[in-house]
Amino acid sequence: AGGIAVFLVNVGNALGIGVAGLFGAVYFATFLISNVVTNNAAAALIFPIAMDAAEQTGTDITLMSYCIMLGASASFMSPFGYTTNIMVYGPGGYKYKDFLIMGTPMQIVLWVLSVALLAQTAASSSPTWYIGWIATFVVLVVVAIASISSDLGGSLCKRLVTRKKKDNGGDDVASTASE
Repeated sequence: AGGIAVFLVNVGNALGIGVAGLFGAVYFATFLISNVVTNNAAAALIFPIAMDAAEQTGTDITLMSYCIMLGASASFMSPFGYTTNIMVYGPGGYKYKDFLIMGTPMQIVLWVLSVALLAQTAASSSPTWYIGWIATFVVLVVVAIASISSDLGGSLCKRLVTRKKKDNGGDDVASTASE
């Protein structure tokens, strides 16, 4: 564990971005393990390594625990990392490639966002560190509401067109859509 911790510290330092490099390396190692084994096992495996790395660099162990928690819970790239992924894998007719295609972008966004917020929190000496977390939450809610609204609007239009088509006895959809 000590050797791996030294390796993670060296990787974090090699990136030249301070504590963000260490958080990024620990998060990366955690989510790689989490995509192969369950999230609980990944957290249990990486915890002593990450705590050793945090002690070597003087990083807050609470923030390092958050980093492990976020990395272990982010198993989007594999059907084997989380129970619900396995539950939909077979019955949904998904392939491993589907998890890679859809999960990789989500994994990268969560990785960058988590590391940025943790590093910002570690660098902040004032008690206003929560402002970044709240701002990120607000952006997430706005994007989610916009996405849901556009989906609801599109499906509502489809239902109206289908209903008009049925009412007109199967007339041309283009004429009903323009009304």
